[in-house]
Amino acid sequence: MYAVRPGSTPEEYEAHAAGAAKFFHIPEMTREISPLRDLAALRRLYRLFKQEKPDIVHAHSSKAGVLARIAARAAGVKRTLYSPRGYAFLQRDRLWPMRLLYWLIEAAVTPFSEIVACSASEGRAASRLPLSRGVHIVCDAYLGDPKARARTEVDSDADRIVCAAGRLTYARDPEQFVRLAAAVLNQRDRVRFVWVGDGERRQSVEAERDRLRLDPRFEITGWLGGNEAIRRLSKGAILVHYSRWDGLPNAVLEAMALGLPVVASDIPGNRDAVQEGSTGYLVSDEMQLVERVLRLLDDSGLRERLGAAGRARVEREFTLPRMLEEMAALYAR
Repeated sequence: MYAVRPGSTPEEYEAHAAGAAKFFHIPEMTREISPLRDLAALRRLYRLFKQEKPDIVHAHSSKAGVLARIAARAAGVKRTLYSPRGYAFLQRDRLWPMRLLYWLIEAAVTPFSEIVACSASEGRAASRLPLSRGVHIVCDAYLGDPKARARTEVDSDADRIVCAAGRLTYARDPEQFVRLAAAVLNQRDRVRFVWVGDGERRQSVEAERDRLRLDPRFEITGWLGGNEAIRRLSKGAILVHYSRWDGLPNAVLEAMALGLPVVASDIPGNRDAVQEGSTGYLVSDEMQLVERVLRLLDDSGLRERLGAAGRARVEREFTLPRMLEEMAALYAR
């Protein structure tokens, strides 16, 4: 079962899961709370579960997770699992009454399922919810083949590129990336900053970039196809991921697979991916962020050592066969 985000099609989603026996598109499912559409989605999920009689329902994400767990419970599904991938009540762009509402909803439906956290940090957050039926940790995998990822060789005379990747949203704090660029470019020449992605905060980011007169040293690529996004990221010297909250960030795993050192905010989720001083740095404020980025820009040997360690960690700990084996064992219990 799946819903489709704006800009995507059902065919694209089904292509990603070509081995599935059946697909069920739930068009009533939306990202934001919408009582009428939510009730319609709940009714459709209930009928689907009654018709298909699944042995296990495994729901993902906050909105779909709540509706699927209620529908599965009502339909008499024997076992339900839920992967939060970032609890909504942890999202700091919401006012506290809304976050409290999200927490109350999550607490109400937590007894309906077992929790499958995508990182140890998310597992700790899940374990604090009341009446939990059990918390399992199955860390997300890097979905590519790190051994097949070849970085684009960067000419030593070319600009060093500092990258960020993902949606331009409040959670990713892209305005900070602009301030980082201004601070670094004030102290170093031959550096460029590239954000691989797009999103709803693009206009404010571009306005800040223009105010600080960073063009053309600061680029937003817009949405790119998977291969082109990887190609652009592979040209980088460093990945910066200064997010406000996270589950287990895919952009960090992608950068590590490419052999890029990572400088990330010291928050749950990032701590599960980045090993301080080994595969990159975890920083607690913008001053520390600027200092770590400058250190890496000035030391190619350090970049290579941290990047190689990150790539080795992805090959060792974040493999798809490992995740599938752990998930299969969980389903078989």
